[in-house]
Amino acid sequence: MVELAFVLPVLLLLVFGIVRFGIALNSANDDTHLANEIARYAAVNENPSCATCTTGLAAWGKSQGDSSALKSKGEVCIKFPEDAATKTSGQLGDPVEVIVKQPIKWLPIVGIASSISRKAVMRLEAIPTTYGKECA
Repeated sequence: MVELAFVLPVLLLLVFGIVRFGIALNSANDDTHLANEIARYAAVNENPSCATCTTGLAAWGKSQGDSSALKSKGEVCIKFPEDAATKTSGQLGDPVEVIVKQPIKWLPIVGIASSISRKAVMRLEAIPTTYGKECA
């Protein structure tokens, strides 16, 4: 019993840390997939929410997130990096950049937290008309 009393707290902390790391890794993978999906929709000028056009592409993407942290405190941004020489953006072949950020609590008991940020960049295949440069 004495040995169990000494080992059990360390073992529980180790198991809890492994579970929290798995949740954080899953969130990072989900954010990467979401950024790629939104970037693909942006590249081909599609907005899945545009049947009613009530929300923008970034807001739709944020609503598709799996975690409550992304839906409540996260951010999804769509950007068009400008060409310094021509000062244009959003033309065919230009890059569209999607950034998905979300806070993650690694060890909530201790208070260790950070932010996960994932980015996807694709070239525009159609001129954007159903969405624009936005953050949600």
